[in-house]
Amino acid sequence: MKRGEMPGYERLRSEVVDRKLCTFCGACVSACLLRHLEWADEPLRREKKAACEECSLCYDACYVPKLQEEEGLLEEEVLGRKRRMEEEPLGIFSRILAAKSKDERILENAQDGGVVSTILKHLFEQKSIDGAIVAGMREGFWEPFPRVAKNFDDVIASARTKFGISPNLMLVRDAVLEEYLDSICIVGLPCHTRALRHMQHTKFELAPAISLTIGLFCRENYEYLPLRNYVEGVLGEGSIAEVRKFSVTEDAMLVFSDKTLSIPITEVKKWVPRHCLLCSDYTNELADISVGCDGSPDGFSTVIVRTERGKSVFAAIEAKGLVETKPADIAAIREIAERKRRKAVQTKKIYDLRSAGLSAEEIATRLGIELETVLHRLEKY
Repeated sequence: MKRGEMPGYERLRSEVVDRKLCTFCGACVSACLLRHLEWADEPLRREKKAACEECSLCYDACYVPKLQEEEGLLEEEVLGRKRRMEEEPLGIFSRILAAKSKDERILENAQDGGVVSTILKHLFEQKSIDGAIVAGMREGFWEPFPRVAKNFDDVIASARTKFGISPNLMLVRDAVLEEYLDSICIVGLPCHTRALRHMQHTKFELAPAISLTIGLFCRENYEYLPLRNYVEGVLGEGSIAEVRKFSVTEDAMLVFSDKTLSIPITEVKKWVPRHCLLCSDYTNELADISVGCDGSPDGFSTVIVRTERGKSVFAAIEAKGLVETKPADIAAIREIAERKRRKAVQTKKIYDLRSAGLSAEEIATRLGIELETVLHRLEKY
């Protein structure tokens, strides 16, 4: 190895970042013992450091190169067994239900049923956690960015869905070593949860501080800047700060402000990050508890309880009467999950064929799909 080379970081760049496979989870930043990694608009920005010459921690923390190798393995470690055929594509679970918080302050600030906030409030009150890593909002303009919530007020301030990249796991090291927290809940998307389970599998030094994972359902994420530019192009500069809530339906993204703006889904689809097109996990299959909205009545959240830890936590909030529950529409959830699975498989085939030199027209013919679909996916190739 030549002096000045950084084999771990350089592999991370060449195998993941430069190939546009990074999911922006932030795990690599927390893995760096000496904090040499920084987060920028591009996922990583580095100066060469002598300490990096014989270190591969950032590369080892990335789950992307290990996806196939760890397929099924992480599920067995987290949930105790492999899934059965009938559990596809939702993952292993013990219960699926709809739930709604009974806390008025939570409901006033909730995206749907306020279940995540209710769980976190309960855990703080019981001193089961002393912190939670969540997606907060930068500068009040709906731009997501990770934050460490240390009390219920912090949880409320971070409520509701934000669209955009939020590298939540970059704060694990700060939470433990700077904030002196030793029992943390991680709230995140499927990519965050998968990355965290990989870090636990590889015996990441700070992993014992993670006591619970709450995973959010994710059809797909959207890039923040195009969203903000669109909203302000219609409603005026700075108007995104007046937005109260975003919600996505099958046909449109709804932006609730003084008036409701409906953005056609065909426009919104242009803002899907590349890694989302390749992701097949809709219900956050490796979380302790998964929470979303599809499959539940308006004002309720869908809850999938998975692990023994998740069962214990949710049973406790039910026993205290903190939530109202109803049956969820499992068939509706399954249909969306299956659709995301098919889309991910199809996207990978499109990219593989493009890498093999086929034109968009040839790919469409080979796969028997619309040319428009191929062209849309290739925009992020």
